[in-house]
Amino acid sequence: MKKWLSVLLTLSFAVTIAACSGNNNGNNSAAPSNNAGSNGGATATADAGGEEGFVNGKYTTPITLTTVWGLNENGSVFKEGESIEDNVHTRLIKERLGIELKYNWVVTNTNDAYKTKLRLMLSSGEDMPDVVAYRGDLETVNMLIDSGQFMPVGELVDQYANETYKQGLEHDPAIWLPITRDGEKMALPILDYAYNGDHVMWIRQDWLEKLGLQAPKTIGELEAVMDAFVNKDPDGNGTADTIGLATGFKNGFNNWMTDIGFVFGAFGTMPGQWNLNAEGKLEHGSVNPAAKDALAKLKEWMEKGYISQDAALFDEVAGSELFTKGEAGIMFGPNWLPAWPFPDLKTNVPGASFKAYPVPAGNDGKIGSAGGNPPSNGYLFINKDAEHPEAVLHYYNWFFENTANPQPGSEFANGFAEGYDYALLEDGTLTADIAKYPELFPGLKDKTAPPLFYSLTYEGARIPTLYADTHVKLAGGAQPETPYEKQEFNTRTKENIDAMKVVVDQKDIRMKNYYMGPLTETMQSKNELLNKLLNETYSKIVYGQQPLDSFDTMVDNWMKSGGEQITQEVNEWYEKAQ
Repeated sequence: MKKWLSVLLTLSFAVTIAACSGNNNGNNSAAPSNNAGSNGGATATADAGGEEGFVNGKYTTPITLTTVWGLNENGSVFKEGESIEDNVHTRLIKERLGIELKYNWVVTNTNDAYKTKLRLMLSSGEDMPDVVAYRGDLETVNMLIDSGQFMPVGELVDQYANETYKQGLEHDPAIWLPITRDGEKMALPILDYAYNGDHVMWIRQDWLEKLGLQAPKTIGELEAVMDAFVNKDPDGNGTADTIGLATGFKNGFNNWMTDIGFVFGAFGTMPGQWNLNAEGKLEHGSVNPAAKDALAKLKEWMEKGYISQDAALFDEVAGSELFTKGEAGIMFGPNWLPAWPFPDLKTNVPGASFKAYPVPAGNDGKIGSAGGNPPSNGYLFINKDAEHPEAVLHYYNWFFENTANPQPGSEFANGFAEGYDYALLEDGTLTADIAKYPELFPGLKDKTAPPLFYSLTYEGARIPTLYADTHVKLAGGAQPETPYEKQEFNTRTKENIDAMKVVVDQKDIRMKNYYMGPLTETMQSKNELLNKLLNETYSKIVYGQQPLDSFDTMVDNWMKSGGEQITQEVNEWYEKAQ
């Protein structure tokens, strides 16, 4: 979804703003700047006295970094005559840093071709390149670590990372948990925006107003609103065809969108993850006794028609269509849903409106929501035999210093490269509307080519707190000042901006998943069986196919079938990882 959101942001860059003030969303750049101090990204590590040949921000003798790459939809747009191996990004990095990127192989990442090729290399013991970027499943991350071909990066970070990157890493120490082995940090986290996956409650505002209702603050009030949405014809078509909550739990009961984890949070647990209990130990939220109360509530909602009878068949995207087709009035998910998929609601139901509200509390005051994952979205693995391992950090530092939060009038305030991700109009404003101004994007056909998508870090560099801080500022009515703020102001909807403030105001309700390590020994043999046991029992209880007390039987079986041993292994890992 973050990939798709990046595409949407690129498209929305067509909104024009004054060039004198610039425009940037942290995903742009064209020629580098030496005024790094203006954005808090002081040049990394004093140049190490030139002992590695890196002086004044550049290798005096150019060096080569080898890598591999998978071309995704948003990173596969090139000007005529250019490619991932030779483009404005690779040329600029060589010119400014003295680093030449060499791609040992490149695949079009259809059907996970990049992951497949990486895993084949790992399985056959082939030598890996100097740096491997990976964004995806933890199983492949573990394979990369367990291959023994990549070095610990802790000392590299201490010596070479600039302050902006270090501060981002400190935002949440749990960022290191998935890639820590025996106390060693085995890859560089690729930072992302904080709180971007946290949930709010989205409600059809036009339905609330039509029925004279207020947004619910508790589960009890939520039930009253859902009852009205089901039984008082909020869409005005004279037919009983509406439901309260858009959800789909085909993939579980704690999802990134159309989530119902908040129901469990209202009783004090979160399913599908490892929670920290009052004794400081990790426990699986799905077997906590509080989950039984949440299932009883969901069963009641199913019986009353508040949620779809087909919810167990729907994944997150299918569940969201209940909202975007105008059938459901409430949906839980991230702040950025107004960018996708909510525009479909505007198309399907002209005049529909929606608004974000805080996650409701349980009737006894308990409140909890899924989310709270560390602000990272991928990793950079550095080969232990790389001649210049520090070059990876020099590369990443450069993006923090130049493109993550460019200052007004700076070199990258407008974007990465004119004619690629932006163009200047005669009146001095910016545009990315290639359909309207094709002559300003020579060598491109129907899409702009944002060069930051070519970067080894997928989007250049992102400062974790910048997105939320900017939206809170804008939601409060302040005028945008920096290029980044103006980009967000001109490309985001008010609903999106206001939703991020709701997230930040309620950030303490987030219930973190505290286990992000490799599959334990027992997980490898028992996970499939145990997950099937959990999900089938949950669904059958919600649908009334099994009595509520079958939850207790399921927990006993879960423990006896490997869950108890996994719990012990998870806690052993947690004690070492802290």
